[in-house]
Parts: sequence; structure tokens; C-alpha cells
Amino acid sequence: MEKPALQTQPSTLPFFDTAHAFNLLRGIHELRAERKFFDVTLCAEGREFHCHRTVLAAASTYFRAMFAGTLRESVMDRVVLHEVSAELLGLLVDFCYTGRVTVTQDNVDLLLKTADLFQFPSVKEACCAFLEQRLDVSNCLEIQDFAEAYACRELAASARRFVLKNIMELAKGTDFERLPWKRLLEFISDDDLCVDKEETVYQIAVRWVKADLQRRLHYWPELLQQVRLPFVRRFFLLAHVESDPLVYLSPTCLRMVNEARSFQSCEYDRYDRPCHRMRPRPSTGLAEILVVVGGCDQDCDELVTVDCYNPQTGQWRYLAEFPDHLGGGYSIAALGNDMYVTGGSDGSRLYDGVWRYKSSVNEWTEVSPMLKAREYHSSCVLKGQLYVVASDSTERYDHALDCWEALPAMLHPMDNCSTTTCNGRLYAIGCLTGEDTMAIQSYDTDTNRWIMVKCGQLPPWSFTPKTVTLSGLIYFVRDDSAEVDVYNPQKNEWDKISPMTQVHVGGSVAALGGKLYVSGGYDNTFELSDVVEAYDPTTRTWSLAGRLPQPTFWHGSVSIFRQFMPLVSSAFEPIDVPESNAIHLHRHQRHQELHNLNNNLNQNQNQDVNPAH
Repeated sequence: MEKPALQTQPSTLPFFDTAHAFNLLRGIHELRAERKFFDVTLCAEGREFHCHRTVLAAASTYFRAMFAGTLRESVMDRVVLHEVSAELLGLLVDFCYTGRVTVTQDNVDLLLKTADLFQFPSVKEACCAFLEQRLDVSNCLEIQDFAEAYACRELAASARRFVLKNIMELAKGTDFERLPWKRLLEFISDDDLCVDKEETVYQIAVRWVKADLQRRLHYWPELLQQVRLPFVRRFFLLAHVESDPLVYLSPTCLRMVNEARSFQSCEYDRYDRPCHRMRPRPSTGLAEILVVVGGCDQDCDELVTVDCYNPQTGQWRYLAEFPDHLGGGYSIAALGNDMYVTGGSDGSRLYDGVWRYKSSVNEWTEVSPMLKAREYHSSCVLKGQLYVVASDSTERYDHALDCWEALPAMLHPMDNCSTTTCNGRLYAIGCLTGEDTMAIQSYDTDTNRWIMVKCGQLPPWSFTPKTVTLSGLIYFVRDDSAEVDVYNPQKNEWDKISPMTQVHVGGSVAALGGKLYVSGGYDNTFELSDVVEAYDPTTRTWSLAGRLPQPTFWHGSVSIFRQFMPLVSSAFEPIDVPESNAIHLHRHQRHQELHNLNNNLNQNQNQDVNPAH
């Protein structure tokens, strides 16, 4: 006789009631309505709330600790709570049984505080969501303080973002003038401060200080350090910053003005001495971009395209094409926000031509030719002037005078050298002509002399590495491997960083935003690459930064600042531009302003502010 078919079926049937939690909560609510099985009474302001210990302990870790621990309340039938009003306790008890609570404009702050005290996280989150929806210029500062006081991280972050986005409107109100010093410093120093131009940040900072000048003057130098003065227009820097007694009475502030002037005159090396003040705020539309010029594509056809990459948006844009035949062996360097392409060859003749790309108008123009036609040379910028270094000669270009000057040649000719500047000196690396030996030579502008750099045993380079400087260190990017060497000229020490993610044979290297960018070239599989990778010295890691518009090699790359459309259109406080003679008059009033300022301030209050002599 055969076994019944039932025996072949599974012996168990897992079952889950999806409505169980809802039914359980409804049942508990019904028991409360029927006043059954109560085992504890909570009291506040003379009102009593009959409850079930289990329900309270399950809904709140505060009550769980009270009833499940060794506290005396754990055995009490009646517990008096002094830290809460009867109304709010009623709301929380109702929430325990229903999972519902109504947040209003009148109860939100006290409900959040009570939910935080009695550890009802979901009620606290509901209050935060309510406040976040009602953020405006009149309450954002108060809400941020409130959120931080009660560890509402997401609400505090939302309030902070709102403040940064609406700082221009906020700074017009009286609440802003009462802003604590640390809070203002936090906003002014943030990259995401949403302003139309950097002058607005200066005006905001000045307004806060002058709202209570006597008590806040000693904060001023530190506050000004957070203003990106290098990106303030030259006229504003002269007429409204440098001529302000707050600035010219302070040696610290004057140093920052001089730094900005040096940056704007192209004398400041932002790669060698990076600083947060050299980082434009994204809202102003000004961005540091990577510019890729020329090179060859996978068919070895020469390119005249000029592309720029914005790391903030991850997008490429076309710039004005190079107007002439680039050929091979040319060099490219950035001088301020402009680029210079020098020399090259078409295979039969050498070029002495020099082309300048003016970023403000997106145009290429030809400037004075070099004193000597050359290919396979190197160019770099030192103290606001363009240097061209070849195996047999060196020359320098003054962009203000549009003229070239012959300089002493290197002590020992080097083939296909690579150059960079560091700590105010020019460094050239290459293979000594006629020898199989690498060497580093350095040029000193003060003495107008080249010297051999005694830096010990050089790494085993087969080909001249590409060089770039970041924060006082010279990086040597190998052309035949992924290894990168680092030299510290001040300590005369060599080091290595982690290798690149791939080889970049015939690639290009540039510094941008405090990082090292290597692009294109042939990779480990001998395929032409479009990879752009970046090295961050702070994390000592490489990461994929983007991809070239097309696989390219033998191209040049530099970084410049370029103005795009700002994210903010309205001005904080428009300033009438004075006539040219007004600046002259303003400067003649300095002694009177000094006298007035010193009469109004306690001179012993700030040792950084010196009286006029």
C-alpha cells in the first residue's frame, strides 16, 4: 500500500502576519481606553496619566532604565515627574500608545526638548523636520544654535547650509550684528558661503566689526584672514580695503593686502605656497580650471584644441583654439590667469614665436618672439616673469614690457630638460648632454647664476621625469613607470609617494587646487589613455579625477582661474565707484582718520593695531 501523498510535503509552514504590529498597537490602545492592566501612574503638574510599564519601557530608553533597573521608581506605583509639563507628558504618553504626535509652532521647541530628555528619538526627528521646513532669514541663526544645543545634527547642518546660502540677505538684519564671534568666523571661512563676489565677504566682515568696534576690533585681523583678498578687484582692494584704517593700522592686515597684491601681479607662487585665501568660492563663478593644450590623438594627428576642465562641476569646455600650427616640441606655462605657448617645430624649421592666451577675453594673441628659435625646451614662471630654459640658453620674458632678456645658460647643457620653481628658485632636471647621467641645476634670480644642486643620489630615472611643485616639495613624475619621487629642497631629502594608478607615457602634469594632476599618455597596456588622475598630499592617495575629451599624448597642461557665471546675482551693498581723484583725496585724509580712530578706541585693547606716528 502506498504512503499518502501528504507525507511528501514539508512538515512546517513558516507564517508571518504583516498586520501583527499594527494589531498589537491597536490592542494596547484599546486596553488603555478600557483602563485595564494599568500598573503605574505618571504625574506632572497635578495631572495623572495611568500607563503600562511595558509600553513606556518599550517606547523610551529613559523609561526602560527607570522601570527595569534598580532605581526606586522601578517598584513605585506612582511616579512624579518634575522636568515636564502635563501637556507635553500627555503628548508623549499618547505617542507611546498610538505612534502619533502633532507638532505645532507653539509646542515644537518644548516638545523637542522633552523628547530629547525622555529619549523619544522619532518625536525629536519630527520636531527637527518641522523646524527645517520653516527655516527663514529671521530664525535660521536661532535654529542652528538650538539644534546644536540638543545634538540635532541634521537640523544643525540644514540651518548652517541655509545661513551660508542666504548670508547676503541675513547680513542686512540686526540679528547678524549680534552674531557671536566664533559663529561669524565659521561662516566667513566656509568655501560654500554664497556671495556674488569676494568684496561682499569683506563688507560683511567690516559691518560686523563696526557694529561694536571697541569690543570687536581685536577680532579683526583673524577675521580678515578668512576673506579671499586675492580675488577682490584691484580697485576695491585699493579704494576700500587698503585705505581703511582697520587695515592700514594693522601690520597683520597689511601683510594680507600685500599678499593679495603679489598674487594679482603674478609674483605670488600659489603652487609653492598654497593657502586657503587662494581658493575662490564656487558661488562667485570663479574657478581654478585645468587647461589642456594641443597634443596628438590616437592617429598621431596634431591637435590645436584647447579644453578646460572644472573639477567643481566635472565638466569640460572648449576654449579658443590655438590660432597657428602647434607642431612639436613647444612648451606651455601659466602666468597669472594667462597662458604662454613658446617655440616648437614643424619638422623642418624651429619656431621663435610666442602666443599668449588671455583668459579674460578668451583670445590668443602673438607677443614678442623669443630671442632664439627652439624646440624641446621647458618654460616656467618665477616671481611674475616667464623663463624659457633650453640646453644651450636661457631667457626671461617680462609681460609688462613685452620683451625678452638673455640670461646665463645652464652650467652644463642638458637634453630635453624639465623645469619647475620652488622656494623662489628655478630648478631644471635632465640628462647631461653627451652623458648618460641625470642632474639637477638651479638658477638664482638674485645672483643671476646657475649652480649644480648637490642632492645626493638621484632616483634611477631612464628618461627625464616631468616636474611640478606643491607646498615646497618638487614632484618628479616618471614617464616610463607609475612611480613618483619627491624632493624637499630645504631639507635636501628624497622620498616617494604611492604610485599612480597607471603609467602615463607621454602624458602631462599640472598642479591644481593643491593637488597633482596627471593626464593622458600611453598606459600599462600601451593603449592611448584619456585618464586624468589626481594626487592629494593630505591623504597621500591617487584618485580618478576625470577623463580627457579624447585620448591624448604629448599635450601641455596648466591651471588658471577663469570666471564663469556666478551663482548669486544680487549684491550685498552696492558701492558707488568714485572718480579717479577721489582715491587721491581719500589717501590725504589718512592722518585725520588715524587721529579719529585712536580717539575712539582704547589703544591698549589691541596690540596688533598701532597708533600713527
